[in-house]
Amino acid sequence: MTVQKRNEDLNSLFLQEKPRKIIVYLKKENKPLYTTIIAKEVNTTYAHTFNVLKKMEKLNLVSFKESGRIKLVKLTELGDEVAKTIINLTDLLKVGMLENELFKIYESEVKGKLREQMNKESISKQLNKLKQKLIELSENSQQNVVIQSKKVLKKIEEVLAEVFGLPPS
Repeated sequence: MTVQKRNEDLNSLFLQEKPRKIIVYLKKENKPLYTTIIAKEVNTTYAHTFNVLKKMEKLNLVSFKESGRIKLVKLTELGDEVAKTIINLTDLLKVGMLENELFKIYESEVKGKLREQMNKESISKQLNKLKQKLIELSENSQQNVVIQSKKVLKKIEEVLAEVFGLPPS
């Protein structure tokens, strides 16, 4: 197998929804699990889950432990790090989506309008929902997610200051 083919296989494995969900679920549960439980949780077939886990085993991301006829799956140390990275990437993308929501609110509700024309209550409610989502996302996240969340929170405060005629902080 060529290096390019191997890289394509890796990309296709983790850029697909089910393999990503499998490794993240194993990380969140943080204990050995049955393949059937994993399949049920990520809403896929046992066969597909087993095949994905076998690929992950070849990459030293998971290990199987047999207990009689029963096989338990757990993340390896490397698998744990990969799962953390995937969760981090997902969280960063969520911050980006929330920042985009802020931009849309600003463009449609604030930009180019006089304060008297703005629905301050509606804008405040929408922005407070965004703030809450960002705060929740920042909890138990890696430092880069926290930093990006704080930047968006600062932008929210700036928009609120503009809406209510407060001096910028």
